[in-house]
Formats: sequence, structure tokens, C-alpha cells
Amino acid sequence: MVRLLERGPFADALRAAITASGLSLDRIRDRLVRRGASLSVATLSSWQSGRRRPERPGSLLALRHLEAVLGLPGNGLRALLAPPRPRGRRTLADRLPSTRDVWATRPEAAGLLVPLLPCSDDALRRLSLHDRVTVGPDGRARELRATLVLRAEEDGPDRLVLLSDWGDGRSAESPLTNLRNCRAGRVVRHPASGLTAVELVFEHALRRNETVLIEYDSVRPGAPGGSVVSGDRSSRYFRGVVRAYVLEVRFHPDALPVRCRQLTTRIGERVPKTVRELELSPSGAVLAVGLDFGPGKFGVSWHMAEEEATPSE
Repeated sequence: MVRLLERGPFADALRAAITASGLSLDRIRDRLVRRGASLSVATLSSWQSGRRRPERPGSLLALRHLEAVLGLPGNGLRALLAPPRPRGRRTLADRLPSTRDVWATRPEAAGLLVPLLPCSDDALRRLSLHDRVTVGPDGRARELRATLVLRAEEDGPDRLVLLSDWGDGRSAESPLTNLRNCRAGRVVRHPASGLTAVELVFEHALRRNETVLIEYDSVRPGAPGGSVVSGDRSSRYFRGVVRAYVLEVRFHPDALPVRCRQLTTRIGERVPKTVRELELSPSGAVLAVGLDFGPGKFGVSWHMAEEEATPSE
């Protein structure tokens, strides 16, 4: 928090201060009203996500009261505001939705990233991602091998932050292994949900338009269960647009599904939509490809019995 208040950026510092206060946006708005300042929840959300920032005199006055509500030093947030941005072409970071919006069904995700801020992740464009998922004899996704190709949109990005969630409330001690062209940095866990945030630090800071290829493995915590589950899924969340996303799911011979579907969930949607039915190959695998996909969630679900084939988050 101290570092963010000293260096910014503004949106990250505000988001960290709101998280540290323990106040919801609705409660913050109510306290501002009692101080004679009016800010909508939508405005507060856009400020902390970086989509907008206070520039008008009325907004700057409200920001002064916001500092007091959050228990910050006077001018603590206002000092982080650079001169108003010129109208024109926006940066990649300007166009990205917030983590809170993308992970809408997992509200704890945004708070998990606060200890890792500030981060240069927003300046990385996803050119291609290839996820190879292995399903165990219990019907659950057991292993993931991921290959990512990223391009820097400006000078300086030196790390990528990943959110990992196996969906069963458990997080691994070493969430990522077999790293290529990067090393593991800080790790933050949310034990109650099983969510884990991991820094992947590149071998050097990237220059504008420089690309990097990184790979990692992730293994589901715990040994495979004795009985086959009714179904499972593998998904990846995207804050921006990825040019090509390939999701390959390979099943154990003792746990071949009766139905597989490609699913997408766009920003603002609560229930995934079925894009198409996937046919199992003779070798026991399915393949789903997303071109220019995002922001949102892209995944594959599988079911071991027809009656269990209703999508859910």
C-alpha cells in the first residue's frame, strides 16, 4: 500500500485502498454522501479499474473526500494523477476491462492481485495460447501444459501474473512447474476458494514490440479419487483479445465422456453459452479453438452421463 501511494499508478493505489478499508463501493458512496460529495458506484468502479480517472473540478473535490473516507493521507491519491490524457488513441491498458469484471463469478480474484501491484501485465498482448489438459481416470482435469506467446505494447513489461483455479477449493504448494523462459516470482493464495495468483518473471524486461514465449505445467492438488465424477471443465479467462487460443483436452481411457461442449462466457454474462458440441477423437481427445476471442471466458465442459449435461458456473 505504501509503495502504491508513493509511485502509483492511481487506479492500483485506489483499488488497494478500497480493499484495505473493507468497505463495499455502496458503503463508500453512502459515506461520501454524508460528507456532501456525490460519486456513483459506477464511477468508483471505473476509477479503480483504470477505465476512467478524475479530471473535472467536481471529481477532484470528491476525490479529496474519498481520501478521508478511506483513511488515507491528504492528497494521497490526488498526487498520483498525471496531467489529463490527450484525446486520441488509447493504450492497451486503457481498453482492458477490470479483473473484477472478467472474474465476475469469483469476486475474490481482484483482491488476490492487490499484493502483486503494480504490475506491467496490462502492456502485454496475448498473441497465442495453447493449453493441453489431461483428464485422469476419475474424470477430473488433472494436469495442464500451457504455452503462451506474448508481445509487449510498450517498453518495460518484465512479468506476467496468472490466476490459477482448479475449482475444488484447494491450491497447490507449487502451483506452476517446468517453467520455460521465465521463473516463478511471488505467490498469493486465497485458501477459502483455492484461487492462486502467481508471478512469472521473464528473463529480461521486454522492449516495445518484442515477443516472448513461456511455458509452464500445473497439476491439480491431491491424488485422483476412487470414483468417476459426473463431469468437469477446463476454462481460461481473458481480459483482452487473444488472436488464437487452442484448448486440447485428452481423456484417460477409463474415463471417456459421453458429451463435450465448447463454452464461452462474455463480460456481463452469468451463464456460459454453448458454442458447439465437440466430437471425441479415436485417441480420446477434443479440440476447441478461439480466434480473436475476448474479453471473457473460453472453455470446454465434459459429462459422463447425458442427464448431467446442464451448464453451470
